Amino acid sequence: MRARALNQVESFEAANSSSPVPAGLLGLLASPRPDRTALRDAIAALRAQAVPPLLEALRFHRIDGLACRTLNALPPETIDPWLRSTLKRRSQKLAAATLAQGLALAEVLDALHHARIPVMVMRGLRSAEAIYEDPSVRPFEDHDLLVLPGDRPRAATLLERQGLEPISPGLFRRGGLLIDLHVDPLGAARRPARTLLLRMPAEELFERAAPGSVAGAPSLLMDPADELLLLAIHVVKHSFDRLIRIADVAHLLALPEGAVQGEAALRRAELSGGRRILHWVFAAAGTLGAPLSRELRAAPEAGPIDSIIMRRIVRLRTFPYAGEILMTLAIPGWGGRLRFLIDALFPSLPAPRPSWRQAVVLPARTAAIVRQAAAQIRTRRGAR
Repeated sequence: MRARALNQVESFEAANSSSPVPAGLLGLLASPRPDRTALRDAIAALRAQAVPPLLEALRFHRIDGLACRTLNALPPETIDPWLRSTLKRRSQKLAAATLAQGLALAEVLDALHHARIPVMVMRGLRSAEAIYEDPSVRPFEDHDLLVLPGDRPRAATLLERQGLEPISPGLFRRGGLLIDLHVDPLGAARRPARTLLLRMPAEELFERAAPGSVAGAPSLLMDPADELLLLAIHVVKHSFDRLIRIADVAHLLALPEGAVQGEAALRRAELSGGRRILHWVFAAAGTLGAPLSRELRAAPEAGPIDSIIMRRIVRLRTFPYAGEILMTLAIPGWGGRLRFLIDALFPSLPAPRPSWRQAVVLPARTAAIVRQAAAQIRTRRGAR
């Protein structure tokens, strides 16, 4: 067990050899089953000057609460006092914020239930409850609610009656409460070509859902295989940028029923066309110590480009739009890949081929993508 954990540390060590923060420590702190001996050794080897960049890296990857819970398994005297107290304060703030958000979300879910509008909560608070069972671990910025397409107008009206102000299509705010109202789980309204990668109509998700609750309020619960598959797609959409997204999948797979859910998700992905994507995410979750069965480890044949990208990702050296490249490569046929790329350049335009009007805005859109990528790179470098 210790040898495997030390190998895990070494697999992350190359992520930033110039950083005073041992990159393998991040993987241990985010792991669902960290080896305590390897963790204790890594903490003991942590130099005092490495504590500030470590705290910044934990904030960037949004694993402050998870790191606090992991370190609580070690004797307090073995942990730097500043590190321990800072993580404790962050964890307490996160718990308070999660509970406050839960109360606000419960009001919305109760109102939707009384209006007989079926709804599902995707990620966010749902992950905090179902995966971690701890309000101090999983941060989130908004609540992603999925409703049926025919229910969207009524749901939007109800949210406004609840005091939420529409600030953009599908996005509603009331103070610190932010609701993102979805009618498709993949964002295919803005990116129609995503259906070439994975086909998951909202109607099918609702048919497989079961009654339950989130934040103590009535909500449909997504089928576990669907939930895992969408978590994985979310990781790729965000180019494996934050460890917390990979940790969600790793911790879910580490649950008693995780292997069964993972294999069911693979079978569903095979039917929907996203099996290759799912294997990439499982590979990343495996570097955090997620238990992977033989079926979950059996990755499909990869090409040279996606192999290079995945080697960077498992070493925590991802880069902007890596997920877009992986998704493009996963689509069969050059025609489908071209359509996917056009969607990336013109996300608000559903046409599969650009008109002359679309071509005019191409330089501006390209410049915006480059600026966004540069900003993401600066942010990641600042967190190292």
